[in-house]
Amino acid sequence: MIIDTAWAVAALAGSAFGVAALCGAALGGRARRQAGRLAALEDELGRLRAAVSATAGIGARVGERLRRVDQVTAQLNDRLGQLEVRGDGRPYDHAIALVRHGADADRLVTHFGLSRGEADLVSLVHGGRKAS
Repeated sequence: MIIDTAWAVAALAGSAFGVAALCGAALGGRARRQAGRLAALEDELGRLRAAVSATAGIGARVGERLRRVDQVTAQLNDRLGQLEVRGDGRPYDHAIALVRHGADADRLVTHFGLSRGEADLVSLVHGGRKAS
């Protein structure tokens, strides 16, 4: 019976070793799959970081363009306001009429927003001739 017991212990030990080997193989396969999945996730994370970086750069450029558009819009609004102040779109007609009634170039500059050169030209062309 001692032989049977030794045989049984040896068979049991062999079975335990076989089960351990199968478990090790199963766990090893699972570990390899998990390592592969981890590598794939790290690659995806790298791509996402690059995409976020590119998007941030695009956002910064868009923000700068919007600031420039705001500046141009403000300049255009100022210019439009100046044009509206000049009257109903015909400031030269009004300036010519004033010059014919004796207004000087300074008044044209302040009243109609004409440049100094424009006011001088209107005064020269349409003003009365002065005796020398």
